[in-house]
Amino acid sequence: MSHPEPVGFYEPFVRTGQLVALSAISTAKDGALVTGKVGRDHDLEAGQAAARRAAENLLSVLLDAAGGDFANVERLLLVRGYVNAAEDFGQVHKVIDAASALLHERLGEKGRHARTALGLATLPNNNAVTLEAIAVLKD
Repeated sequence: MSHPEPVGFYEPFVRTGQLVALSAISTAKDGALVTGKVGRDHDLEAGQAAARRAAENLLSVLLDAAGGDFANVERLLLVRGYVNAAEDFGQVHKVIDAASALLHERLGEKGRHARTALGLATLPNNNAVTLEAIAVLKD
């Protein structure tokens, strides 16, 4: 799995002890981003597809943080999902549900997590969705 390279002055993840914080991960894949506003440029289903794409990228970063083996992941603690949302789009939580479901599907019970889902006026590079997370890794 490959993940998007940082587009600023930050690390994809930082680990201290068993905790690892994963930076906001975009929808970038093969040099292309899913851009625009969900609820205006994209409908709910397209927003959910973008969230799944961002979740795949998040898993790639988590895999790097875990030394290349998901067996080293003890638990996904928190996921924050940000949706570049049209002002009147009230289904932000349903967009991020798609990411949460994919994370649970891939990681099993250790992929269940606390979560925040927010709609924002804009995201870096006009991304449709970004995700960040905190996880616990095994010693």
